[in-house]
Amino acid sequence: MDQLAKLPIGVYETDRAGRFVYVNEQWSELTGVDPEAALSADWASVVHPEDRDRVVAEWTRNQEEGRPFSLEYRYLRADGSAVWVWCRAVQLTDDRGEVTGYLGTCSDTVVSPTVDRALEEAESRFANAFEEAPIGMALVGLDGSFLRVNRALPEIVGYDSQTLLGLTFQDITHPDDLEADLELVRQVVAGDLRSYRMEKRYVRADGEHRWVLLSVSLVRDDSGEPLYFVSQIEDITERRRSEDALREAEDRFRSAFDDAPIGMAIRSVEGCFLRVNPALCEITGYSREELEAMTYRSITHPDDLSRDERGYNEVMAGHTAHYRAEKRYIHADGHVIPVDLSATVVRNAEGEPLHVLTQVQDITERKRFEGQLQYLADHDSLTGLFNRRRFEEELTRELHAGERYHTTLAVLAIDLDDFKYINDSLGHSIGDELITRVGQALRTRLRRTDVLARLGGDEFAVVLPRTSEQAALTTAEQLLAAVGAVDLVGLGGRKVAASIGVSMFGPDSRLTAEELLVEADIAMYDAKEAGRGRTVLYDPEEDREERMLSRMTWADRIREALANDAFVLHAQPVLSLRGDPTPRSELLLRMLGENGDVIPPASFLFIAERFELVQEIDRWVVSRAVAILAAEQAAGRDVVLCVNLSAKSVTDPVLPEHIEHELRSRGADGRGLCFEVTETAAVVNIDRARQFAEHVGELGCEFALDDFGAGFASFYYLKHLAFDLLKIDGEFVKDLTTSRTNQLVVKSVVDIARGLGKRTIAEFVEDAETLGLLRGMGVDFAQGFYIAKPAPLPLLQPALPHLERA
Repeated sequence: MDQLAKLPIGVYETDRAGRFVYVNEQWSELTGVDPEAALSADWASVVHPEDRDRVVAEWTRNQEEGRPFSLEYRYLRADGSAVWVWCRAVQLTDDRGEVTGYLGTCSDTVVSPTVDRALEEAESRFANAFEEAPIGMALVGLDGSFLRVNRALPEIVGYDSQTLLGLTFQDITHPDDLEADLELVRQVVAGDLRSYRMEKRYVRADGEHRWVLLSVSLVRDDSGEPLYFVSQIEDITERRRSEDALREAEDRFRSAFDDAPIGMAIRSVEGCFLRVNPALCEITGYSREELEAMTYRSITHPDDLSRDERGYNEVMAGHTAHYRAEKRYIHADGHVIPVDLSATVVRNAEGEPLHVLTQVQDITERKRFEGQLQYLADHDSLTGLFNRRRFEEELTRELHAGERYHTTLAVLAIDLDDFKYINDSLGHSIGDELITRVGQALRTRLRRTDVLARLGGDEFAVVLPRTSEQAALTTAEQLLAAVGAVDLVGLGGRKVAASIGVSMFGPDSRLTAEELLVEADIAMYDAKEAGRGRTVLYDPEEDREERMLSRMTWADRIREALANDAFVLHAQPVLSLRGDPTPRSELLLRMLGENGDVIPPASFLFIAERFELVQEIDRWVVSRAVAILAAEQAAGRDVVLCVNLSAKSVTDPVLPEHIEHELRSRGADGRGLCFEVTETAAVVNIDRARQFAEHVGELGCEFALDDFGAGFASFYYLKHLAFDLLKIDGEFVKDLTTSRTNQLVVKSVVDIARGLGKRTIAEFVEDAETLGLLRGMGVDFAQGFYIAKPAPLPLLQPALPHLERA
């Protein structure tokens, strides 16, 4: 400062706000202002009022253009006189390049060399600020050539300083941005603009594109002629990438939101719709404008509101991640729409709810289809009556009611006489028509409170609530008469008859539904043995002493057959519809009579189940099947043998060990065995069935659910069983060509199996048209009389020429 004090010109320094922080004696002489008094004033206090606007304008222009201030104007001295001065000023910056104040000189005489050195010092400080600036800076000629660049600019554009000084800004500007840049340059040179800012792209030396924020001002001489441009270049590539990524994400969300095939909405925390997509408008019947003026409550079914409120409150409080529920909307025209709704809360950085994103799917068709499936789960597909599963549920419910209200009820087991002969001799179509007619006839003779079901085949069952023994027997006789009155042209005049067993349940009975049905079943077989076409009442006392004798006789025959190896296996080929080269057959059990006649399993298996002999029979079948398999594999023939197991065997913990022992002792590969279990048997004890499936799977054996589809309620259990195949119940295959319902069921089973990576088998295939339909639906295997009938062993795979083009 001592050096500045001795200069022959006025020197001053201000802070960033323009307040004097230093003046020398020469400045005080020019302005007539005492140095100490000046320190409480700012630069404008000594400028002549008539010149202030011009000074401010020039100062502003020079700041925008990045060049030092230089102007001639008047000072207003302390005594009121004016003095003309030539004033120059430069910015003062710290080591970080930030402006700390301004250094100025003023003189009413020719500037001396000492002043020039002071200005050079100020300009040097400006040069340092230029060079060390954290952003790119450049002085650019009017032709676009770089005249001077700072350190930061080469890092941005990828050229070193020397190379860059041999280029123009046009050389490194992206072609798509050049025309807009040049137009702005022309406007600045023409004086239409004082400066301009734009975002543009530079092409780096390595070919990469860098986005920059460019600020350009033009420096002119004292006469106003253009000299050069001052450019400031800030690299904003990362910002642009972030903005582009955000914009792209927003575009994707907007597209996904607007074009989503399901309804979507953004609603406020209070429940108002803020934004909805076209799909939601279509679901609800309201326009976008209408919905966005409503709340979700106004279109929600009143009965669902309280549950909705609870669900949303749980999500808002953060107790659950999202809220999902099936609910009902009220359509604009008033009808109810079932929807599947999922809601997620969007929160800010502090975790406070901002809005709710909801997804809404119209499930009208799904509900309709579920209704169909539920109907199929409860009803027999042929007659429309309750099936066995639903009958047992209804019977259990009536038993509970009887115990509670101390009432008596009856169970009737009804079986048509000689139905197998009718079915085999006249055909399944006549048999199915007869079953349908009988179901209708039975229904006409029952009360509305009575429960009628078809248990399977030609078996029917009835629950008569709140009835006496005599009333039950009277009803049974009426039912016999109704069956006898059924007249079917295809029967050729043959009369229809049935046998009925009646079992009573009183207030003091302690029977389960299954036990009561067994009693009625035993009484029904007593009726058949007594001559058929009649009713028999189950008598527990008499049954134990006399009528069970015949059952015991059959039980003894079964035990004898097991002891003397009097069972045989027949085999029925299973045709692959997907080109599986491994022959596959189902093994079917038969018993040899005293005279060498072959007794079908229907004649003795129900007795075996009653007397706990079926597990031993199944173990015999397993041992024989493994022996056959071992012989085939030893001969170099790969086969798959399908073995049927009863429900009691599946839950028998000894059987898996028996299977493993037989395979190991005979050296057979378990991949040649497939164990078939009816889905109803598997559901009896799902845990044991799962353990069995897992065990045989570890041995390499396949596990199949037989008669699948007869109880659609068992779909839930598919995810709990490690099965390999689903065997579609024959009831849905027999009239596949004419029943749309059966086609729907079969296709559903195939789709489910395929979705789980499993295969399907269709049984009861009796004609080429059915086989073609099954193949078209994607069924993997088929069996039935059209393909091949069961035949005695040895295991053969005969040529089937009628299937070559099937």
